[in-house]
Amino acid sequence: MGAQLRVYRRRMRSVKATKKITKAMELISASRIVKAQQRVAASTPYANELTRAVSAVATYSSTNHPLTTESENPRRAAVLIISADRGMAGAYSNNAIKEGEQLAALLKERGLETASYLVGRKAVNYYRFRNREIAGSWSGFSDTPTYENAKEVADALLTAFLADSNESKAGVDEIHIIFTEFRSMITQEAQAKRMLPLEV
Repeated sequence: MGAQLRVYRRRMRSVKATKKITKAMELISASRIVKAQQRVAASTPYANELTRAVSAVATYSSTNHPLTTESENPRRAAVLIISADRGMAGAYSNNAIKEGEQLAALLKERGLETASYLVGRKAVNYYRFRNREIAGSWSGFSDTPTYENAKEVADALLTAFLADSNESKAGVDEIHIIFTEFRSMITQEAQAKRMLPLEV
């Protein structure tokens, strides 16, 4: 009887310790979400105005620029999937990967090959486990991405976009991005958007 009581007390202590750890993790994640929301709110007006300005220039300009001119016979499209490096983010990464799979299927229906560019360990591991070809991958910064991280990814994609897809295996005619849009603590929706050529 005494041995059973010791086992029960040990389990009770273990459950209480787990509860404390879970509560601490919850507080940390809540503070991170608030900080991330503040950063998004601060950058959204800038991003919207920049997009509007570029679209206006592209719409009213008579110059043929590679970033706004669609290829007559597109062959390849780059798909950039942005996922997390770690778990404990609900369906955040899974939704982005699933949206990427659907987009790749639509692009294949149009007769395009897809080149997969991946941000975050979750997407990289998903593709590696299935032995899929990866054109480029980056990880380790999904918690706190910097301008340098974004520039590194953008430079690789722009290099592929500006290369001739007929002459180079690395060249692409379109760039699509899959990202997760934060709506609320409960709702985050995976979005697919064509970035280049610019849609005006």
